[in-house]
Amino acid sequence: MPAAASPLNAAAYPARMEPVSAPSPLRELTHGLARGDDAAWTKFHRDYGPGIFRHLLAETRGDHDLTSEALQQTYLRIARHARPVDSAPMFATWVRLVTRSALNDCRRRRRTFWDLLRNRDAATSENSDSSHADSPNEAALSSALETALTQLPAADRSLLEQKYFSGLDVRTLAVQLDLTPKAVESRLTRARAELRRLLVSALKRHE
Repeated sequence: MPAAASPLNAAAYPARMEPVSAPSPLRELTHGLARGDDAAWTKFHRDYGPGIFRHLLAETRGDHDLTSEALQQTYLRIARHARPVDSAPMFATWVRLVTRSALNDCRRRRRTFWDLLRNRDAATSENSDSSHADSPNEAALSSALETALTQLPAADRSLLEQKYFSGLDVRTLAVQLDLTPKAVESRLTRARAELRRLLVSALKRHE
């Protein structure tokens, strides 16, 4: 009579395969985002993009330019920092935080950029009140900005001046330039980035 198998003798029992659960759809999506997978990004844009856009549009009180800029920054940050997750509430909260952070940074950059241009415009106005003379730092900043503006291509400088001095919106500029609003936004983004680069370089020379 064969000896009874010991409970500790695994060879005496048929092998058991632990069931392997398939990854959740959210984990597949977020894993794809982290990898930079095109299909995952297409799905994210389709499923999450409209909601993010509506949220930003409400937060900016209908400012389409700022909304578009913040939306682009949101996508860039999600692409840079996405990690695989299973919890839908956790992922939704993270997306909201990224969106809010992107919008706040865009507002801060726009405010700083607008102040620079406004101060420069006021400093060159013939009707400027002499009692509000620039401090040495403000004078250097104004001079550096003027230098940076003169180094921009004429088309970029004109575009920035129409947008920030004349107050024309993107749709009006698009009609004037026979371009799409998206193309104008892209040109503005590139022109602002180049102006900032030139401004930093000019400020270093003033130090």
